[in-house]
Amino acid sequence: MKKLPISAFVASCNEAHLLEDCLKSIQFCDEIVGVNLESTDNSKELLLKYCTSYEEHKRVPIIEEIHPIYIPKLKHDWFIVIDPDERILPALVNDIEMMINNADSKLAVVRVPMFNHFKGKRLDYTVYGGLISFRLLFRKQGILLNENIHSGILLKEGFERIKIHFTGENYNKHLWCSSWTQLYQKHKRYLGKEGQAQYNSGKKYSLYCQIKDTIIRFYYSYKTKGGYKDGLRGLALSLFAAWYEFMKWNSLRKYQNKVV
Repeated sequence: MKKLPISAFVASCNEAHLLEDCLKSIQFCDEIVGVNLESTDNSKELLLKYCTSYEEHKRVPIIEEIHPIYIPKLKHDWFIVIDPDERILPALVNDIEMMINNADSKLAVVRVPMFNHFKGKRLDYTVYGGLISFRLLFRKQGILLNENIHSGILLKEGFERIKIHFTGENYNKHLWCSSWTQLYQKHKRYLGKEGQAQYNSGKKYSLYCQIKDTIIRFYYSYKTKGGYKDGLRGLALSLFAAWYEFMKWNSLRKYQNKVV
C-alpha cells in the first residue's frame, strides 16, 4: 500500500475485537503509533503487528488525557487520531491524499464524512445518526492540545479548517456502540470529565439553561433529526441524549461548586 506522509495515533484498552480492522484501514499512514492502555486481551499483539511504534501507558478515563504526551512526538506534521472502533474506507483515503497534496499552508483541521453504527446497524436518525462531519485529520503546527473531553484539539488562531464532502463511499465507519450497556457505560465515563471541560470553556451553571437545553436536545434528536422515524430505538436514543445533556449540566454544577 502506498504510504502517505501522515502519522496515526491509536490507543486501545481491551478493544482487540475491534482493533485489527481499524489498524488495517490506516496502513496508508507512514507512521502508526499504538498505545496499549493496560489491556488484558491481545491488543498488545495486534499493536505490535500493525504499528510502526508501540507504547504502554496506564489506563485513563478519556483519551484526551494522553494527547499532550504522544501527539507532539509524532513524526509527521499531518496526523490522524483514531479509535479502535473506527475504519477509514478506501475512497476516503483517496480524498485525504488529494487534500494533503493540495493543502494551503494555513489548513490545520480536516473534517470527514462519518456514520455511526449502533448494535451493528448504521444509524440514520436521532442526534447520533445520519451523516456526521467528523474531525479526523490535523496539522501539528496549527493546533493546540489540552485534556478537555471532546475538545482536546483546538484550532490555532489564523489557521483554517475544511470539510471533505460525502460522495457515497468516502467515509469513516464508526462502530459507535454494540449494546445499550456499552452506550451507558461509555457516557457515564465521559460525565466524570464533562464538568471540568465545560467550566474551562467559560460555561457557568444555570438551572434554567439545564432544563431548557435538556428539552431542546430531546426535540432536536426526536423531531428535527428524525428519531421518530426509527420507532422505539429512536425514542430511546433521543431520551438518552436528553438525559446526557441534563447530566452534563449536573457535572458542571458539581465541578463549579468544588472550585469556586
